[in-house]
Amino acid sequence: MSAFRRQTSANVNLVASLAVDTVSKIVASKANPPYDVIILDEGPYLAALQHDIFEKIPAAKMPNLKDIPAKFVDPRGLGVFCSGQIIGIAYNTDKVKNPPKNWNDLLKPEYKGRVGLASMGSTLVSAWMAHMAKLNGGSEENMEPGFAWLKKLMPNVGAVAANPGALATLFQQGQIDISVHYNNNVGDMQAKGVPIALSKPDTGWILIRSSMHIVKNSKNVDLAAAYLDASISPEVQAKMGDAPYVLVPTNQKVPLSKPLQYYAKDFAELDKMNTVDWMKLNPRRSEYIDRFNREVKV
Repeated sequence: MSAFRRQTSANVNLVASLAVDTVSKIVASKANPPYDVIILDEGPYLAALQHDIFEKIPAAKMPNLKDIPAKFVDPRGLGVFCSGQIIGIAYNTDKVKNPPKNWNDLLKPEYKGRVGLASMGSTLVSAWMAHMAKLNGGSEENMEPGFAWLKKLMPNVGAVAANPGALATLFQQGQIDISVHYNNNVGDMQAKGVPIALSKPDTGWILIRSSMHIVKNSKNVDLAAAYLDASISPEVQAKMGDAPYVLVPTNQKVPLSKPLQYYAKDFAELDKMNTVDWMKLNPRRSEYIDRFNREVKV
């Protein structure tokens, strides 16, 4: 991150990892953690609280924290939300001439073998499955209707990726034409010339927020705090909110970019998007992931 480097002259080594793997590595090596700062989606962040792996953020060393609404700061001071992602229906604009308007459109016979999914170990698909359960009469605590809907979808599923990044690769390689996906992944593919768009389901977008944390026993707490502070600065938040990243800012000094206004005209509209009650989903999430892996044969 250039803003962080300008302020500190320090270098950053970014490591891509699924949240469950990141947390497992830290728990396994608490005295000497492999990371100083981690970014987690809301579900994994709440689940990780039980492991006591977060350092309390030094608010006095993070001047930009004052511009973050209290609802985006962990009440115990153990982290801060830095961005949001929007989930909708991604589709190949060359091959899908009528943009999908409903999740049930994925069940159409014309998409046989053309639907892609990611593992439910990802926040993307966990959130989507919870949403599908609710749309079909269930809830985060009763996913049976979601799995019943998934069973109907399976004849159309042509590929399952390990994570959202790999799901994007399937689009780029032409192996799938339609899927659940994040707006920022779609924006990144569009910037690379991939014929793809994100359609809004008639039941609305799904919003996922991500938080940043300093890892307990980090040897670089001051630098970690500077990194968090740079991430929530107006400069960085504005850049993240613009193309090709199109991430939702949490610093309310930053207006929604033009690309983000495709999804919501203001923060009040963002607050009305579909969300997941992770406190209800997390206790059974491992069970749901195992079932998804069996039924989808990940």
